[in-house]
Amino acid sequence: MISRCNWFVGTLFLTAAFGALMNPPPYVAISTLFFLMGLVLLPPIDKLTTRYFNWQLKGGVKGTIVLASFIIICLIVPQVETNPARYSNRPSDLIKNSL
Repeated sequence: MISRCNWFVGTLFLTAAFGALMNPPPYVAISTLFFLMGLVLLPPIDKLTTRYFNWQLKGGVKGTIVLASFIIICLIVPQVETNPARYSNRPSDLIKNSL
């Protein structure tokens, strides 16, 4: 069951990586992190790292990589500040916020 979940989540991260590549330049770093998370979660990567590099990614290391990537993505994504009064229909709200 875990392997099936890893396939699904890894595929979602890889899809998000290709989607993020279509956005402006700051999202290239986000795309790289999504790509890293997708590769780390796919089950065949464990076999490849064991065979060619003689080391294995364990569950704690995978979780740490995914969590650190999420934190870095949250720091990279530009924050949008909205003013809710701009979308209000009451003129008093517009006057209050313009002062």
